[in-house]
Amino acid sequence: MDVMRIYCEVARQQSFSKAAAAMGLTQSAVSQRVMALEKELNLQLFDRSVRPLALTAEGEVYLKEARILVERYDKLIHRVTQMQHGLCGQVVVETIYSAGIDLVNRAKQAFEEMHPQVTVEIQYKRPDEIHDGIKHGRCDLGVVSYPRHWRDVGVVHLRNEPMAVICRPDHELAAKKKVDASELGAWPLVAFESNLPVGRNVKRYLRQHGIPSGFPRLVGEFDNIDTMRHALAEVPDSYAILPKCSAQKQIDRGSLVAVELIPPLMRPLGVIYDRQGTRGIRGGRVGREFTPAVQGFLDYLLEHVSKASEGSTTNVSANSELQGVGSV
Repeated sequence: MDVMRIYCEVARQQSFSKAAAAMGLTQSAVSQRVMALEKELNLQLFDRSVRPLALTAEGEVYLKEARILVERYDKLIHRVTQMQHGLCGQVVVETIYSAGIDLVNRAKQAFEEMHPQVTVEIQYKRPDEIHDGIKHGRCDLGVVSYPRHWRDVGVVHLRNEPMAVICRPDHELAAKKKVDASELGAWPLVAFESNLPVGRNVKRYLRQHGIPSGFPRLVGEFDNIDTMRHALAEVPDSYAILPKCSAQKQIDRGSLVAVELIPPLMRPLGVIYDRQGTRGIRGGRVGREFTPAVQGFLDYLLEHVSKASEGSTTNVSANSELQGVGSV
């Protein structure tokens, strides 16, 4: 395994001397190990006649497989070590603001208390940025609403959040326990931006239940719930359609009121991950596995977040065949 690691570093650096410096070895030792490997294989892996150093065709094939083997070996050692010492490492999660600021952040705090050697980093992004972050490896997991059937990422359903009419206590709607969607054209709406999935779905819901085009009048369109709650305070007769859980603190304090929607409207949340880079997801595809820390946090989210919202426990491993991948 050491000689494979040395070979991969020489190929990466395109230099025996730079690889030696990076690995704390002498250039002679690195050169001799690579030459011994070539002799054992009876192949020339590097073209030494050019600068910088180049791979031969055989060297390209060997490099591709060697990288996989080195990575798997490192993951194996990491996993066995963690069985003795517990989970450790970093988990990077990109999430939409409305799910991350409270929901994912609470999960982070609880998970880090259980596993002090794990750091969960949360970054707040827009849905398209999260999708891009998963595709390009900038994050391990993404939390989005209305996850789609993306070809290049996998999706695990996390939970369904009931949406409600949220308004001030002095609003005309606040006296109601329930409101029919067809009645909501009469008051100004604090809306999500139309290019956000939740914004498109709320508008579609209102159209489907009898609200004509041009109504309700929009107070403004916003990309996060904190700004929307502030707008509700500024415009007395306005309302918003939000996940009830996102305004629960204000509802408990009495500064906002939630009115049940008829018919019900749900916002699905899902966790997205790199389908190409996760082992055993679909069709026998084999790639990199999640690190134990990432897998542990994903399992924690699926168990505790789903249970908290829907009264059921979901225990899904993304390193085995997933049930419902790509569905919401």
